Amino acid sequence: MIRGIRWRIVLTYLVLIVLALSIFGVYMLQFVEKVFMDNLQSQVKEETTLLATWVAPHLETYDTPGQKERVYDMISRTGMALAARVTLIDLRGNVMLDTLSDNESRQNQLDNPEVEAATNGSVGLHIRKVPYSAYNVLHLAVPVYGEHGPVAIMRMGVPLKGAHETLQALWGRIGMSLLIVAIVASLFGLRFAHGIAAPIEAITRSTRKIASGAFDERIHQRGRDELRVMADSINAMASRLSEQIEDLTQEKGKFEGILKHLVSGVIVVDRSGRVTLVNAAMERMIGSTAEELLQKWHWEGGYNFGLSAMIDEAILVGTAQKKEITLHKPVERTVEVHITPIFSNNGRIAGAIVLMHDVSEWRRLERMRSEFVANVSHELRTPITAVKGFSETLLDGALNDPEITRQFLQIIHDESERLKRLVTDLLELSKIESRFIVFQHEPFDIVKLSQRTVEKYAHQAEGQGLTLHLDLPQEPVMLEGDADRIAQVLINLIGNAIAYTPSGGEVRVSVAEVEDEVVLTVQDTGIGIPAEDLPRLFERFYRVDKARARRSGGTGLGLAIVKHILEGHHGHVEVKSEVGKGSQFVIYLPKKQSGNETAP
Repeated sequence: MIRGIRWRIVLTYLVLIVLALSIFGVYMLQFVEKVFMDNLQSQVKEETTLLATWVAPHLETYDTPGQKERVYDMISRTGMALAARVTLIDLRGNVMLDTLSDNESRQNQLDNPEVEAATNGSVGLHIRKVPYSAYNVLHLAVPVYGEHGPVAIMRMGVPLKGAHETLQALWGRIGMSLLIVAIVASLFGLRFAHGIAAPIEAITRSTRKIASGAFDERIHQRGRDELRVMADSINAMASRLSEQIEDLTQEKGKFEGILKHLVSGVIVVDRSGRVTLVNAAMERMIGSTAEELLQKWHWEGGYNFGLSAMIDEAILVGTAQKKEITLHKPVERTVEVHITPIFSNNGRIAGAIVLMHDVSEWRRLERMRSEFVANVSHELRTPITAVKGFSETLLDGALNDPEITRQFLQIIHDESERLKRLVTDLLELSKIESRFIVFQHEPFDIVKLSQRTVEKYAHQAEGQGLTLHLDLPQEPVMLEGDADRIAQVLINLIGNAIAYTPSGGEVRVSVAEVEDEVVLTVQDTGIGIPAEDLPRLFERFYRVDKARARRSGGTGLGLAIVKHILEGHHGHVEVKSEVGKGSQFVIYLPKKQSGNETAP
């Protein structure tokens, strides 16, 4: 590109020089040729006129003997001296004498322009090609005057060979001079082009480096011309750009850091509706990567038709949008959408920012809170209603019947005990969930703990016609944890197994070591749990067989307590069950705890 600029300057300069020299040369050649021919014509005219003056006295006695020879001798010697053809012509156009006898001398000459002009009393001039000469011949004719006017015409024909050779030599010298001038001017033109192109090349090299990111590059230009001003302007621009790029880089880093760690999903669309930015939270939320969404129409993501309609409305109308919608992929979730239009400096809508908060967990907690309140109310109302009803019956006169009184008092006692268990479990679960209970992690023998716990239920199992099996290792199995809480887990699981196993069934409790874990298994041959109930089994107040659970005195909180105690010990529980064949609860507990759990 720069070399092109250099050579364009040189080419322009050369074209101007060649054009100027060519015009000057043509003008000079024409001028010299004109001057030369004018001089030649003047010389020939003078000589012809002089010759006519010499011949005029002799024409009066032309017919006398010897006069014709004298005239011929006069014009012949003149023609030889001037290397010209001299012709004496009468007024009727006939050739009287001619120094070169040929066919032309035998023809009438009135048809020639120079002769015609001379017969009219003026000087005739005509240049034409003739057979006897390879060059054009200048024909000049003048009248020969006697005492009473023109008596003849004297014509001199001068071949232009000498003039042609002289002009050709002159043209060569002028051409050579112009060529030398052109070469010298070209050298000066190259120097001139270099003086202009070199600073431009330096400026271009520096601007390319600046454009590639080398903002510390500076242009050093001497002089005080426009190039120096341009170089100073570029240096100032590079310095300013460096500062702005640094500021933008810092702002971009902050912005990317915020977007990366923002838990809310963010999508930015331009005026046409194409996606220009997607953060990681949004990728996780809608199950698509940024590469799949960028520069696509926002509705091509397929996340939600309602969301696309809100984005279109924000872009077209320019009003902020807020709505709670449901996304169905990759998983169903509830999100709160805030859409804010982006305005440019001139007030036009340039796009929109979509901010999405995942409120699924909040809605689930609200639903669980509502269900919890409803369940607690229902669970409390049942024993309270029973106590109130039977106490009112007794107050209305049933006290007089000792048998009924004892029966009602027993029911009131049982319901109050149930109410006590419910309140106790609620308080227990609340403490565990809020981490106000301190788990005392200490080493203990899980084998002995399991044996003591099973022995507590031996009489109850025997009374219900159940067989209680205990599979324990021969050697102690040490476990670090809160022994009382682990015992509470076993009590809940064994109690549920006995309560939901019909007479004739069996309940089996086993302890095993698997690498760094202890595995406790409580298995029964009871009624089993339907597959659709397994995901909600550890929710508060969730019962598979509600009527039987209430008859057994269960509060619906036992498995929820089990789940939270195991989480407090960094363990977990797995359930396998088949309706009509029984259930199996498998507890996994690490032998070592990372640290004691304390209240916050």
